Amino acid sequence: MSFTRFHDDPARIQKQLEQMTYSGKYMMNVPGNGAQMNFQEDPHIRLEKWGANLSQNAIDIESDLRCQTRNLQRDCVQYQEKKAVNHENSYGSTPSYVEQSRAIAPAWEIRGLKQERITDLPYNPQAHIEIPFLNNLQTRILEKDYYKKC
Repeated sequence: MSFTRFHDDPARIQKQLEQMTYSGKYMMNVPGNGAQMNFQEDPHIRLEKWGANLSQNAIDIESDLRCQTRNLQRDCVQYQEKKAVNHENSYGSTPSYVEQSRAIAPAWEIRGLKQERITDLPYNPQAHIEIPFLNNLQTRILEKDYYKKC
């Protein structure tokens, strides 16, 4: 006899457990960039993953931001009573080793200079303008024109 209880299917239970426990895994499963990642002082480097926003109690802070640490009410909200204390990690900083083009050569100094870009192109830009086959043909009319009686 076949198994008809769709709710108790092992694959379905596994998928439901994955969805229910996903809330904290986006921080826990991804490896960081090292144990002590320094800040890059270059303003053009965008922080990803690590970003030094990871606190020691990230789940408590996230629950507090979602208002899960207090009762739902409309009256005087006492959000300071049960707030999650942020335990910040301290990180060092690394100076920028990239030269900033806007600081080295500002626009007002370069604006008056002549831009000489006399170089041959590696290929002809007009080589592929025309389509190498016939298109937009009235094939029905052409077949009538070329028809020969036997």
